[in-house]
Amino acid sequence: MTRALTIVALVLSTAVIGLQSYWRNGPTWPAGTVTEYIQLSSTSAPTLLDGCADWSCSASAAMTRWNAYLNNMQFRPVPNATQGQGEQNGRNDMFFATDYYGHSFDTGTLAITLWWYLPSQNRMTEADIVFNSTKKWNSYRGSYQSATGYDLRRVAIHELGHVAGLGHPDDHGQAVTALMNSQIASIDDLTADDIAGGQAMYGGGGSGVPINFPPRNETYDFRTWLETKYKDGLGRPAESSYADVEGSVVWVQEYMRYRLNACSDAQATDRVTIQIKGGGIVSVCGAPESTTIINFPPRDQTYGFRLALEDFYKNTLRRDAVKTSVNAEGDVVWIQEYLRYRLNGCTHAQSIDKINQQIDGRGIAPVCR
Repeated sequence: MTRALTIVALVLSTAVIGLQSYWRNGPTWPAGTVTEYIQLSSTSAPTLLDGCADWSCSASAAMTRWNAYLNNMQFRPVPNATQGQGEQNGRNDMFFATDYYGHSFDTGTLAITLWWYLPSQNRMTEADIVFNSTKKWNSYRGSYQSATGYDLRRVAIHELGHVAGLGHPDDHGQAVTALMNSQIASIDDLTADDIAGGQAMYGGGGSGVPINFPPRNETYDFRTWLETKYKDGLGRPAESSYADVEGSVVWVQEYMRYRLNACSDAQATDRVTIQIKGGGIVSVCGAPESTTIINFPPRDQTYGFRLALEDFYKNTLRRDAVKTSVNAEGDVVWIQEYLRYRLNGCTHAQSIDKINQQIDGRGIAPVCR
């Protein structure tokens, strides 16, 4: 059986973000490791725009993206393998070719995945990925760059989704933002729908116990109060920030939601990045440690996230700088404190009052429960 990634319009169609419409092909791999033999060195790599030294680096990075979200199956890359390719040879081969085992590529086909399985067990046994070597390739993020060529990393992520057992949701009447759609587009990474499909087969999602965060308009109102406090109360001058106030409030609160539901700093940052790119809301990582007294992550980690957000707004989203009297550290420290008070029983007004005491040097006030 085969699944191909075809070239059509290089723009995203209208999609329902967050609708879980992934499509499973049927068979899956047994729990454990799926070894991928990367045999792409036959085609010399140009200077890759994402900093990878060769095709193996780019393909391995594609496997790392899937591995971050799957519990019961992990891809294991074998870079620059030299075993040779063959149908049903007991290996999962990944290579460039002008055809796939004697069959011609369609004009618009970038890559194709061929897979074999045991019907009696509904289990995969082998899957080979063949990249069309007649196409121009590179490795980069962002929108398709016709002068540069196709991005091998995003195509590899797509094909590895087929290896895992996913099909094209848009081939089955689904309207969803997904890298697994049949059309290559500006999406350069996994989306919430892709991840939900992988986790439905191999685990990795966490339900968590709902923690009721305050409405975002109240967090935004606090941040507006903080701006006035820094400007008029502390006399802080305005400085530049690429992440605007609303963006900081929204994404710091989302980062906290993931962190309080068992996600690590890296997992939370990755999930927020997917959301910012329009890839949907990814599931949390598990249940919180406690819903009685809620412990927040270390401030240095939240500050690190805020710096990463600043960089993303500046270099990826290309946002213009805005002026604010609250520097990045103050921004994230006090948003975290506000949320800590709110999630531990304090009202909006109580939380602002307690933070006002802290800023004025009157110590850390107790939470309200």
